Amino acid sequence: MKKIFKISYAILVCLTLVMTGCSDSDYDSSGIANTKLSGKISGTSFSAKGGQSFTAGDGNIYVHITNISADCNSDVLNYEFDVSALIKPELGIYTDVFVALTKKGNTPVNILGTVEVVKFLNNELTVKIKANSSVDNYVEGFFTVPFCEQ
Repeated sequence: MKKIFKISYAILVCLTLVMTGCSDSDYDSSGIANTKLSGKISGTSFSAKGGQSFTAGDGNIYVHITNISADCNSDVLNYEFDVSALIKPELGIYTDVFVALTKKGNTPVNILGTVEVVKFLNNELTVKIKANSSVDNYVEGFFTVPFCEQ
């Protein structure tokens, strides 16, 4: 009888571990994937590698993310690819935010998207972005950029 109890207990523990291990953690309440920001801009694959954020004149924050290593010393006008948005400097999920997807030499594609400010410290900003207008222009995921003094 003790042997059956031990086997039943072991099965119950294994099932509990399997059930908790299979939760869907790829997305959270914002509906934005918990993966590094990537997508396509003007039909070209994009993967975030650098960027910067800084205060706009109205107290909001400009965030620029690019596919090359870039930081506060970089010129945002020289980015080959740029994902940019103007956001509030507060934690939260913001819908209907204009997200600009720009490939140098092309007209920027402005998409109404969702931006979540995940973390905002004195020297860095982490955002999650989801913007989609077509198979050639979309981005989704998160990225951290330095917050630069202007």
